[in-house]
Amino acid sequence: MPKIGNYVQRDYHSRYRSQKQSTWSDYNKSWASRRQASAQKMQELRTIASNFNVIGVQAYQANTMYVMQNQGSLGVNANQTAAMARISVLV
Repeated sequence: MPKIGNYVQRDYHSRYRSQKQSTWSDYNKSWASRRQASAQKMQELRTIASNFNVIGVQAYQANTMYVMQNQGSLGVNANQTAAMARISVLV
């Protein structure tokens, strides 16, 4: 609507009104698309978090294997049984 000064001109003629009226189905479709986009973003974040978890577990296991291989130079606290007890295997 055109604005003249502080007065907003109102459209009282049906000829100039918007041809498209919003309906509940439009509202529901809009929110459904938002929910779907949000669910997709959450799935992507879960995938990234899972990847970080796998990387952390693999690094921890590699470190434990390094301790096992070098237990002679690390002292009496790093024996094979203690190193094997620290290995966590996720299935």
